[in-house]
Amino acid sequence: MRTVERFEVHLRQPDVSAELLALDIASSLAPPLDVAAQLARIDQLAQSARAYLAVSNVDPPRAAEFLRVFNDGLAFHGSHDDTHDPCNSLLDAVIERRTGLPIMLCLLCIAIGRRLGLRIDGLGFPYHFMARYVDDQGEWLLDPFNSAVVPIRESEQYLASVVGRHIPLPQELFHPVTAHEMALRILNNLRSAYLRRSDTAQLLNVLSLQTAIVPSNLHLWRDRAVLNFRQEAWEEAAHDLRRYFFLLGSLPHLFADDVQAAFELSPLDGQDRRLVAMYRRIVHLLNHLN
Repeated sequence: MRTVERFEVHLRQPDVSAELLALDIASSLAPPLDVAAQLARIDQLAQSARAYLAVSNVDPPRAAEFLRVFNDGLAFHGSHDDTHDPCNSLLDAVIERRTGLPIMLCLLCIAIGRRLGLRIDGLGFPYHFMARYVDDQGEWLLDPFNSAVVPIRESEQYLASVVGRHIPLPQELFHPVTAHEMALRILNNLRSAYLRRSDTAQLLNVLSLQTAIVPSNLHLWRDRAVLNFRQEAWEEAAHDLRRYFFLLGSLPHLFADDVQAAFELSPLDGQDRRLVAMYRRIVHLLNHLN
């Protein structure tokens, strides 16, 4: 099964884990992985964490003790030197190098915590991803990227200190993110990384994964169309443009002029008029080639 197809199958599973989706992403963007072997590595990390925590003789372990084990015992730390390196968002590379972006370290905290029976979930704050640790004593934020444990009541102050400005945190931001939402955020980070490298092939791979998660996002189809056009992938670009204009509610704009007369068409903005011209150019090229 192709990696994108496997990703789509996993997306349809109601209890899919974020680590499985993250490994599907890594397998799609790098040499194919043995996903089962990578999941086994996470199992081994959890076993190692259990052994470290057993020494503290506190059951359940407190938030600070868990994060100390994650950062010191398991040797995971934030990648502060080159945050735009794609490896910081590819789970197999994060496990191998023991470093990554905040969301990847939080993902591993969540995955290890679940295997240990701990209550850890992800919180997708603006500009910085953190995890929440809950036990019978209360709630704490875990920031494995900066090796910090923060009382939940100090969330806004801490986030301001990390991102450099105050950001209000409405209550909905404290709802645990889903595996799908984590996967989309990971892909957004990878998209930014590959964009900085002008890596069109990988950008297209990322967009294919993103459209699998949110097929109704018309902007993703537009961006895919433009990239495919630049790659001279005419049929793929035409497909993406048809999808874009369908979601926009303006598909008849792509029809021949004599057919368009049967529709009451709303005017398009300048960008969409250029996309129509692009589509007609593609149709001309395909007709000429055939």
